[in-house]
Amino acid sequence: MIVEDSAPPSVLVVGRLARGTAGEARRVVHVFGLDATRGTSQLVRTKCGEALSRSDVEWLAPGAGMPCEPCLGLTGGESTRSPRRELGV
Repeated sequence: MIVEDSAPPSVLVVGRLARGTAGEARRVVHVFGLDATRGTSQLVRTKCGEALSRSDVEWLAPGAGMPCEPCLGLTGGESTRSPRRELGV
């Protein structure tokens, strides 16, 4: 278990809009920086750039729900590389 105050800034958390706040199609699981759980702002920003009302977010354990594909694409540690460059084309 990670104690929030001692977690490094690179820790990511996941959450989605709570049931009843949006249609099921909008309830994809977004990725957030840990700072999203600490702030006092009314809005929290996802990795894909969507701003959600903090009071509407349901925080989840990793692996739950349908992921937001843009968020997943923006969380990788390595930058994306073109296969052509790797092959020297």
